[in-house]
Amino acid sequence: MNEPHRLVSTATNGSRRRMSTTTITGTALLLALGVVLPIVFHAMPFGGRIFLPMHIPAFLAGLILGPVSGLIVGVGSPIMSGFITGRPPVFYMVPMVFELGTYGLLTGLLRPRFARMMQPPGRTEMGYAPTLLALIAAMVIGRAVWLLVVVWLAPLLGIKARTVALALGALGAGWIGMAIHIAGLPALVRAIERTRVSRQAG
Repeated sequence: MNEPHRLVSTATNGSRRRMSTTTITGTALLLALGVVLPIVFHAMPFGGRIFLPMHIPAFLAGLILGPVSGLIVGVGSPIMSGFITGRPPVFYMVPMVFELGTYGLLTGLLRPRFARMMQPPGRTEMGYAPTLLALIAAMVIGRAVWLLVVVWLAPLLGIKARTVALALGALGAGWIGMAIHIAGLPALVRAIERTRVSRQAG
């Protein structure tokens, strides 16, 4: 009599294990991408500063895999890149750790909450709007975190004269990349999720 229950339990546990493996694999791949993408874009003049390539994996991890993966990719990418390639240097690495960690964490937390607020009950696929709003909110808060860390860190490193200039410069730097992210990432996230669902169904 307990056999059906046991089979359901086994299937559920197996599904959880597969999801866990998928999340871990995706997190590792995006973490590696957080090192590779800046290398590619830094080959172009001002490519890294304009397009903000290291931000992309952190956003994708948070939006697709959730807040924990987003936080890991966001925090880990600048650190790994710094050790492997020497970029970013320490003064930029520390604010980026906080900034990208905020991006990954908040997109993972906010997207499902916006979806519950905006979408009709019973809809399983997250729409475009929750992804876009989570992305924009995370960008605004993440940039604010970056500014706060820069203002805190610069005096500790003895570069007080540059603090204001760096903080104000951060507001304008990378706006092209942020606009590209806002325009392209929601569509990319939807495409990735639909591909994953179709593969699971097949």
